[in-house]
Amino acid sequence: MKKALVVDGNSLIYRVFYASFKQLEFYKQHNLQPVNALKLTLLILLKILQSTKYDYALVAFDAAKKTLRHDELAEYKAGRKPMPEDLVSQLPLIREAIGELGVKIMSIDGIEADDIIGSYCKNMNEHGVEVDIYSSDKDMLQLVNQNTSVHLFKTGISDIKKITPQNFNEAYDGLTPNQVTDFKGISGDSSDNLLGVKGVGPVTAIKLIIQYGSLENILEHLDELPPGVKTKFENDKQYALLCKKLSTIDQNVIRTFVLDEFINKGIDYDKLKAIITKWHFTGFDKHLY
Repeated sequence: MKKALVVDGNSLIYRVFYASFKQLEFYKQHNLQPVNALKLTLLILLKILQSTKYDYALVAFDAAKKTLRHDELAEYKAGRKPMPEDLVSQLPLIREAIGELGVKIMSIDGIEADDIIGSYCKNMNEHGVEVDIYSSDKDMLQLVNQNTSVHLFKTGISDIKKITPQNFNEAYDGLTPNQVTDFKGISGDSSDNLLGVKGVGPVTAIKLIIQYGSLENILEHLDELPPGVKTKFENDKQYALLCKKLSTIDQNVIRTFVLDEFINKGIDYDKLKAIITKWHFTGFDKHLY
């Protein structure tokens, strides 16, 4: 079976930027263009691409700040700080470098990278292609199936946990991939400013989902719940359903899917070496054939 790679671009660049944050002081002291995120992005993508033979590859990025989800909930992702200027200035360099790795880049106005990734996975699976997702976003776990695995960046950039159907229950406290959004509908997701059902925490949420199967089924059996829990669900019923909806990855945003557009073209080592030389990067020797 052929294999495809998809990387959550925004998740990766934020993670590497803050993992190497201390390096920014050097660039500022010497009035230089910061390239700390560029270097680590290149290193990580090289390791991934050289560790497995991928027939297809994609790095997905968010586009415009406002998305369709903001139209349904104005407070969606409210409170998130804008991307630091020291990272913004590296974006064109990062995109150029990814291009030299032979990997397609995709962003769609008004659409989140999560939805691009979900659509890519769905289409790849329908074409009989296995997919590896790399991200630090646990929302991606709803995409896990027999042909799609999620590689989660856990601590920094070196600790990566592979999540498959075989170890999913262990990784997500007994839930299944299609129950991830039920969990978020109830317990919320602070990173997206989704509050869920006020007063119902993760432990209770998991217990109820395992017992009833879904948020909707819990709402149909409210009379079976303890009075205090019942009241909390009654108070936030519609909001919980909205949180679940907003947490659900849309797998239909790539309207016209052409498999060949995502072919992994291979690394252009000459151009890659030019980038490494230009920015005086070290630590790449074992990755350059």
